[in-house]
Amino acid sequence: MEKKTDEYYIREVLRGDSGSFSRLVEKYTNLAFSLSMKLLNQREDAEEAAQDAFIKAYNSLGSFKNGSTFKTWFFRIVYNTAISRLRARRGREVSITDLKITEWDIQSTENTIDKLNGDERQRYLRIGLERLDPEEKALLEMYYYDDFSMEEISSITSLTVSNVKVKIHRTRRRLLEELRYILKDELLTIL
Repeated sequence: MEKKTDEYYIREVLRGDSGSFSRLVEKYTNLAFSLSMKLLNQREDAEEAAQDAFIKAYNSLGSFKNGSTFKTWFFRIVYNTAISRLRARRGREVSITDLKITEWDIQSTENTIDKLNGDERQRYLRIGLERLDPEEKALLEMYYYDDFSMEEISSITSLTVSNVKVKIHRTRRRLLEELRYILKDELLTIL
């Protein structure tokens, strides 16, 4: 069976074959849910956000320009839909704060993490990520776990590339601060 491209299915939908959109839904459902879950951290909200994003994408398919990939365009819709739900749930804007941690703090935390075995390291990183703001967590996971480039994250989040870089840098520092707090007893025993 020949594998068709996203663009093929988009053309078919725009020609009137609405059933072709189901191929895109099949392809991107897990990723859409995953991104929504990273931001919303509640299964039902994430499922609804992903579903809403597919509906928005279908209704806006005529405005899709091949300037970016469908995946990037669609993930911008998923991200914005989930952020809207998050902000409505919280009733306020989410901001990333600057933390004042020293280079020694960063180095000692990184050294401690390096001394942990792989499973422990993953466990502590997961705990640290869960302590971050959902937007911060989503940025790090898009970059480090989902392998999105800075440009793709910029397109998804509607932030400039330099803003994405700054936020990822700040969020990494915040994650290290969280890990330093979580590992404070480990630091004392290892160092």
